[in-house]
Amino acid sequence: MFKTITIVALFFTCLCLSAQQEQSYILKGQLVDKMTYQPVVYATVLVVNKKQGVASDSNGKFEFPVQLNDSIKITSIGYEPVTFTITASLMDTHPDGLFIQLEEGTYLLDSVIVTAFAKDFYLNRPERVPMDLGFVDPNTPKTDWSKPQMETMGQGGVAISGLLNFLDRKFMEKRKLNVLLAAQDREKTQKEAVDAKFNKEFVKFVTRIDDRVIDEFMEFCNFYDIEILRASEYQLAQKVLNRYDAFLRR
Repeated sequence: MFKTITIVALFFTCLCLSAQQEQSYILKGQLVDKMTYQPVVYATVLVVNKKQGVASDSNGKFEFPVQLNDSIKITSIGYEPVTFTITASLMDTHPDGLFIQLEEGTYLLDSVIVTAFAKDFYLNRPERVPMDLGFVDPNTPKTDWSKPQMETMGQGGVAISGLLNFLDRKFMEKRKLNVLLAAQDREKTQKEAVDAKFNKEFVKFVTRIDDRVIDEFMEFCNFYDIEILRASEYQLAQKVLNRYDAFLRR
């Protein structure tokens, strides 16, 4: 009799563990550009371990069923990929959905050299000769192109390298630096706006929370910046109260 009870108990324990592992959720959210907050449309939201997924709609939104421990990967052309794992904490913390900000990817290109094929072009031997665009005076003495030449630009002349300057690595590095500096300025402005709405004074006014645990509670809230910025003062207060209730019951 005792062995029978033990076997039944183990059976139900295995069923409970299996049910917990296969617990399903509805993953929903919105993808936006981190710098402009514009929706990122038709991005791929993939469950890597199942090779299933969906694409974000015209508003950057998506919704589909997932299970605990599913590995999610979000990709879109021109943006850095985002990966995360489905956990009970993640889903319980964001019942209204995820607000995911995608960062623009920066890619460097090597310098480009334009050459013309030699007369026996079928041998694919490049010959570094100038291209006659009609700007050369026919009376000008011929140049010996077999010797190294200094790049010059006469009056009314055209330098092809100038047209391709935007592809130069140094130019791209400067452009990347300017993008990073602009992003830092935007991030600083955004942080100041978030701190102005969601701070200790506001949280204490809404919850009357003890000073000894206020830092832990604010970290427990784990709000996205975009949630705070888009919410009215009343909506933000409701979010804080909901998280405070969960904080007390944990």
